[in-house]
Amino acid sequence: MLALVSSLAACVGGDSAGERPGAGSARDQAGESPSLPGSVGPRTGRVAEGEKGRWRLSTAPAGPAGPGVPAEGPCAELPPISTQLAQLLLVGFPGTTAGPVSRGLVDRGVGGLLLFRRNVVSAGQVRGLLADLKERAEIPMEVAVDQEPGTRVARLAGIARASPSARELGRMPADRVERYGRAMGRDLAALGITADLAPVLDVTGARGDGVIGDRSFGGDPATVARAAVAFQRGLAAGGVAPVGKHFPGHGATTVDSHQRLPVVAASSARLHGHDLAPFRAAIRAGLDAVMVGHLVVRAVDPRAPATLSPAVVGDLLRGRMGFDGLVVSDALEMGALANSMSLPVAAERALAAGVDQLILSGHAEVPAVLDHLRRAVADGRLSRDRVGQAFVRVQRFKRVERWAGC
Repeated sequence: MLALVSSLAACVGGDSAGERPGAGSARDQAGESPSLPGSVGPRTGRVAEGEKGRWRLSTAPAGPAGPGVPAEGPCAELPPISTQLAQLLLVGFPGTTAGPVSRGLVDRGVGGLLLFRRNVVSAGQVRGLLADLKERAEIPMEVAVDQEPGTRVARLAGIARASPSARELGRMPADRVERYGRAMGRDLAALGITADLAPVLDVTGARGDGVIGDRSFGGDPATVARAAVAFQRGLAAGGVAPVGKHFPGHGATTVDSHQRLPVVAASSARLHGHDLAPFRAAIRAGLDAVMVGHLVVRAVDPRAPATLSPAVVGDLLRGRMGFDGLVVSDALEMGALANSMSLPVAAERALAAGVDQLILSGHAEVPAVLDHLRRAVADGRLSRDRVGQAFVRVQRFKRVERWAGC
């Protein structure tokens, strides 16, 4: 963290904060298949579609120091603060073809787009949609999707090859789980998707009857760690970046954070020995991004939701667990936060707590969020260094080589 802050101090530049600027049988799902034309992903060693020769994605793997720490490279001056802030947003959008809203988001400079079922008709349609939008991007754009094993959270059902649920995968040998992950990664990359908001690293109770249920690989930490790491490796080998979730562990909760704020009452010993174990294993295995959940974990911070908690993000995830990759919020519109604060305030608090990338399921409040964040920087509530750290981590995650050495 200190190295990142000191390097940013040497290269921060910019404007004032106030300036505006196909499924088959279960036996066949894990089989190998060639990538479709136009396959792309930050882990494939290929350059992203739509980069127009401006700022290219690196063709090199991550550096030897671990996730989020690239090999030595250039550190260009950072862009204006308005550009940096826009790059921190991963935003959902309407439509199945590129239209005024989705093109406007790209032109505004958002760092990534989030694909939902509402955007999906067919494989060819998704490829065309994403190619069109990527072509407009000044900085190579992330395209993410929630595509988990099973059917509960599968935005590309019927297009990407299906797999058994995570719970079923947890009962399989690791090499077979990895093959399922690789098949899914290849299918997503072939569409132009660069990141998958998976795997789920939550450990459920023994009965698996909480809100996460069979989205989890199992009811014990060893099973979840083994299967989730295998699936994570498969996704990366297939060409998409995995994003592990929901830190520091949503598995035992019965409250849905889409509706209300869950509270985890587990002791510190239980948290570290049980819930955090799969996250620790995934980080050791090279996980580049962790999504933080909207839940209060009393043993770490009895007041603030994890997404908004410096104790959870900074002290626990960054400090005790040594993670220096990308920290991603869950969707900020979810009831766990929206019931008590506005979306722009949630965005500011998450960023101040140490979150790097902010997920917005919809586009309507993007202008308000960016205006609020620019004012927060101008007023001194949010430091330029914190914004710069987050911006650089987003670029590292996307393998944008212009800022590879920052």
